[in-house]
Amino acid sequence: MPSRIVFINGGTGFIGKALCSDFLSRPCEDTHQTTVGSGTKLYVQTRHPNQHRHQSITFVSSYQNLPDDVVPDTIINLAGAPIAEGRWTDRRKRIIRNSRVLLTDNLLNSVIQKGHTPEVLINASAVGFYGNCGDFCVDEDHSKGTGFAADLCADWEASAQGFNRLGTRVCILRIGIVLGLGGGALAKLLPIFKLGLGGPIGDGEQWFSWVHKTDLLRLITTMLGNARYSGVYNATAPNPVKQKDFAKALGRELRRPAVLPTPSWLLTAIYGEMAKELLVEGQRVMPVKAEKDAFKFDYPQLDLALRDILRH
Repeated sequence: MPSRIVFINGGTGFIGKALCSDFLSRPCEDTHQTTVGSGTKLYVQTRHPNQHRHQSITFVSSYQNLPDDVVPDTIINLAGAPIAEGRWTDRRKRIIRNSRVLLTDNLLNSVIQKGHTPEVLINASAVGFYGNCGDFCVDEDHSKGTGFAADLCADWEASAQGFNRLGTRVCILRIGIVLGLGGGALAKLLPIFKLGLGGPIGDGEQWFSWVHKTDLLRLITTMLGNARYSGVYNATAPNPVKQKDFAKALGRELRRPAVLPTPSWLLTAIYGEMAKELLVEGQRVMPVKAEKDAFKFDYPQLDLALRDILRH
């Protein structure tokens, strides 16, 4: 099978950089699980392409600026301004929304203008789609919740579904909290927990749907080479935990106490709507479709995942 030509939007972020490294480090394969490997040609969108140097990656400022002879068969759209940094002012909401919904609309328009028909689109979304679900267990068929994050995810997914009219197979990942070194939640939590100052948020009863970074990367690459995968998938480990149990598990792996709670009222007072939706509330999300399509998580349990991550 010929090499894939992959265009990645968001390839310089926490997940994107790891995905690029994963593509470039594996040997070429042609199996039912994946058809990516060292023969993959990567084109990564960045605002500052001239500042990047990598012999196996071509950085471009936009899809529109791809060379005329480059026709990607695969598009991976992971881009988006950080959503959990600071208050959601009206200006911040516009930035967050435009970096996802408008960017995806523009990406589709660029693909159409170039006359391309990509084979597959992998598009990010988030478990925030479900809003606050309490203890209720949700799968991909659960309805959209309420709030800014839920509306944002729904609109982002609708924009990505526009690729269907090109005959593109669209896979949408509702991603949970990604655990791994080098970024994401652990980058913010580890310094606090290592000092013995960590603990649950509020009463810690809210659900925490997480996924090991390695499993997320494997799910993406599996989707690329297997036409069975199509539609919306929860990209979360099959064993979500309550936030208080996550804090205990992280403290246990670090051999530090993790008993100092952060009051919900304080977070809400400082961060407002963002804290309420992303920190104080939660979702108990299950990856029903991925498991139905025979995807096997290497790290289905939190203790196993943290042990693997923190030993490196």
